[in-house]
Amino acid sequence: VKPIPNSSCQVACPAGVNVKAYVGLISAHEFERALEVVLENNPLPGICGRVCTHPCESECRRAEIDAPVAIRSLKRFIADYALDSPPVRLPKQTVKRKEKVAVVGSGPAGITAANDLVRIGYRVTVFETLSKPGGMLRVGIPPFRLPHNIIDHEIDSIARLGVRIETNTRIDNPIGLLSHKFAAVFYAIGAHTGIKLGLELEDELEGVIDCLGFLRAANLGKAKPLQGRVLVIGGGNSAIDSARTALRLGARQVQILYRRTRNEMPADPEEIEDALAEGIRIEYLVQPRELLHKNSRATGLRCIRTRLGKPDASGRRRPVSIPGSEFTTSARLIIKAIGQHPDTESLAGSPVSLTGRGTVEADPTTCATTVPGLFAGGDVVTGPATVIDAIAAGHRAARSIHAFITRHNPTTSVSGSREMEMLIPSLTAVLADRMKPRKLSARARKSFNEVEQPLTESEAVAEASRCLRCGPCTECVRCQPQCPKRQVALTLPDSEDELLVRIPALQAVFPDPTRPRTAIVNRPGAKPVQLEAVPVLSWVDPELCRACGQCVETCAHEAIDLVEWRNGLKTAQVDPDRCHGCGNCLTVCPSGALHDRPRAEVICNE
Repeated sequence: VKPIPNSSCQVACPAGVNVKAYVGLISAHEFERALEVVLENNPLPGICGRVCTHPCESECRRAEIDAPVAIRSLKRFIADYALDSPPVRLPKQTVKRKEKVAVVGSGPAGITAANDLVRIGYRVTVFETLSKPGGMLRVGIPPFRLPHNIIDHEIDSIARLGVRIETNTRIDNPIGLLSHKFAAVFYAIGAHTGIKLGLELEDELEGVIDCLGFLRAANLGKAKPLQGRVLVIGGGNSAIDSARTALRLGARQVQILYRRTRNEMPADPEEIEDALAEGIRIEYLVQPRELLHKNSRATGLRCIRTRLGKPDASGRRRPVSIPGSEFTTSARLIIKAIGQHPDTESLAGSPVSLTGRGTVEADPTTCATTVPGLFAGGDVVTGPATVIDAIAAGHRAARSIHAFITRHNPTTSVSGSREMEMLIPSLTAVLADRMKPRKLSARARKSFNEVEQPLTESEAVAEASRCLRCGPCTECVRCQPQCPKRQVALTLPDSEDELLVRIPALQAVFPDPTRPRTAIVNRPGAKPVQLEAVPVLSWVDPELCRACGQCVETCAHEAIDLVEWRNGLKTAQVDPDRCHGCGNCLTVCPSGALHDRPRAEVICNE
């Protein structure tokens, strides 16, 4: 039996969030359950609902009809809906482990790993250099895009699970933590050092500042009011954020200088539109050549115009200077925003290997570094990336740290070989406009109040109803409440083939026993079929078991043990409350004593 392929939106999400399931639950007005689905893979839904680059929307098949579903806005809706909900608590049956794990950095990668590890039962301490947790979320994104109360709410929710967060604590030697009774360390310091322009006097002149320092001062309430004209050099989100922040701090005029065209700008198109709506000017095909100054203070720039040549290593066309096109422009403040990199100077000469870019060398799958017990992930490994990429790295690190401490293999697989025909719904649907969140008017954007407003309940339900529910199972997750496993088996009434549906759910996420254990299957040309679902788990035939113990060593969920059987012989036994039906034990059993068939029949209810 092969698992049903995930929907394209879920595949596109680096964190593997079950988009189709939570969007479907929103359309059914089940907002709390929708949030629970998101939280299984994304502990920062309110943050991602505002600043995620939403790769899921790029793969949404609804775009073949009119426009992709507004998935990010829907995530924000359910996250905001739950702001007043009671705090989440760990289940009483959570295993309490003696090992301690250190996390260096409280950005999205670090806080995600801390969340996962504390839920497994580890004692987790997060060390943060800044006075408040959040990393680049806190100091690199302005509150008119990501309000600080949202950061506080979501990080506090994780801290209440038992994560200890020590702020104002800089860790220059993460290896040293391994000798302080920490079983493992996750190094996730982000990329907080700006890239220089390479112009003479840029480090000496007053009035020239890196965007990271500028945004940090503004986000921590330490920035001074601005006057006159401000120039921002760069074309990414940090450049746009810096320009919009400068405007709110009182700058008379703000202009962005970018050496390519708008088509090549890496900034989010929506952010560019917002900047233009606020009156910020963008000058394309311009490159700085010299800093103008007087009495040790910058007064402007000498620039040269460019044209686009052949593509460079980034795949974008390289800007080529046009001889004789030099010009000067004045400014009271010049903000550099051409990129950033991690500060890893303290690791130079240590056993931790660094790449030629100054990032930490780590396995892309396990996050393991060259030092046993030290793991790294997020921007300190990849360079500047997205919030959702960092969250995915945090998940990988947590799994690998758990595997390292327990000496288990973190990978899982599903056994079987039978093929199953995919049931893809026809792309015939009634045209429906995509819901666009309301925004403050340009005149109202003088403060740092959030610009984009949430969808209303009726708007969210209508937008979620545009989802096509790609694939044979709608992933309505109604089969989950009584199934503590990660997968269930369904059988179509007119077919002997079994559908194996993987459910990325944590145990006891849906404890309500009153909800039905059913799933709904869509079939082209026929009405949906409602089926009862049976959890898939491994079971042992004691007549074949040799009690070799290989399955016990392989099980990452500690669900198998050797027990007394008869006549002094032992057999393996599966704990159904711990088994996740992953099938790993089947692959190592030398006697064929393990099976993963459901232990009950599936009943059809048409």
